[in-house]
Amino acid sequence: MHDLSYNSIDPAGKPEPLENTVEDVKLARRGDEAAFTRLFHQYNAPICAYLGSLIGNAEVGNDLAQETFIRAWKSLPGLVDDSLFKSWLYRIATNLAHSYIRHERLVRWLPWHEQSGQDDAPSAWIEGAEMQAEEVDRVRKVLAELGPQARSCLLLQLYAGFSQREIASALNISEKSVSAYVSRAREQFRRLYRQSQGDHSQ
Repeated sequence: MHDLSYNSIDPAGKPEPLENTVEDVKLARRGDEAAFTRLFHQYNAPICAYLGSLIGNAEVGNDLAQETFIRAWKSLPGLVDDSLFKSWLYRIATNLAHSYIRHERLVRWLPWHEQSGQDDAPSAWIEGAEMQAEEVDRVRKVLAELGPQARSCLLLQLYAGFSQREIASALNISEKSVSAYVSRAREQFRRLYRQSQGDHSQ
């Protein structure tokens, strides 16, 4: 069994480290579009990768990433601490993803929604899987089985390299809750991944 941090869970690669962005954040808060463009180029790829795995669909993840930066630009003047830009940005992205997931669940339960008789997981979560490596597809399907909060904590740790304190700040929960979510998510992932391997071999 691979460790949970193996390459297939991180198709977009590790995000760029936080380097000298505070000045750009300060400038962007004052309306400097060039500074915000630099922030966009630094964070767009990791945000897309994070959202793609959180939702289970790269195309939807890219759309939500665009919305993340639109909201960030509009809300940036209200950011109190420039050094917290990264966690603040991921909080916006996470909230958008959770709203999307809640909407998808609501749509599936509406009485006029056509039941396709396919898998219980939303079809959007596995859309485009044929274009990806089998291992990546399996990992994404397993991630989709985790609860949204647990999945967020786990992916923030793996993709963004956040500490538990940073995750707690981004999601507005306690560090103790973060630790519990990450531990539970890792255990569930390992169990579900093993099951998926068993199903695949049959």
